[in-house]
Amino acid sequence: SRAVWQPMGFVYLYNVLQVGNAAWREYLMTILGFTDNQMNSLFIISVVLLYAGVMAYKYFFIKWSWRSVYIITTMLNTVFSSLQVLLIYGITFGLSPFVFALGDDIFADFIGGIQFLPTTIMMVNLCPAGSEGASYAMFTTMNNSAMHMSTAFSTIVLKIWDVSKETMMGGDLSGLVKLTILTTVLQTSGILFVKLLPNTKEDLVKLHKDKYSGSKIGGFLFLTITFLSIANALVVSFLNIVFPGWAGESR
Repeated sequence: SRAVWQPMGFVYLYNVLQVGNAAWREYLMTILGFTDNQMNSLFIISVVLLYAGVMAYKYFFIKWSWRSVYIITTMLNTVFSSLQVLLIYGITFGLSPFVFALGDDIFADFIGGIQFLPTTIMMVNLCPAGSEGASYAMFTTMNNSAMHMSTAFSTIVLKIWDVSKETMMGGDLSGLVKLTILTTVLQTSGILFVKLLPNTKEDLVKLHKDKYSGSKIGGFLFLTITFLSIANALVVSFLNIVFPGWAGESR
């Protein structure tokens, strides 16, 4: 059904493009000298802000269209991701690097929390009566497999420029700047597919009545991409266990 593969196609494409900066943690610890306690504090705060994002949608953005939520949160993510470049150049407006990192790194989780509920609500409304559990499991599997693929891509783009620990300690941060800009552009580009996402639950229902609603091609592509992503996750996990370091990372 088009009511399934079109919105879930957006979810997959959007999440695949949320490619993270895999060298950022190394930069924070090696160059800025963040301690383990500070890194743990960043993680704890990110979890709290993730929950705050969910609550913010529930109480403030619940009546907004799904497209509007994704467009605005993506633009906010672009702004906060761009702040990483300022931190690399030491432009923190008088704030300590740790406090500044709270803005450019942690608030991404707050934005993710805002996006979480509309996606979940959409998945729930896609589930047909009588097979809610199996359907929801399949939709969340596709969502999670897309996130796994984005992690794989973050490892791939890591090799484009030299962002090794030795290079950064030597004072060359040009590769990190370029990588930060690239990942920010990729994350923002997900919004190009926002028209695949229905505005509301009512628009989702209308897709069931569309003349392409029963497209076998759309359904085939949906299932094929889902299973290939799952297969990739299984293969990569197996290789990481049996052949650690096979992808060129440190063992």
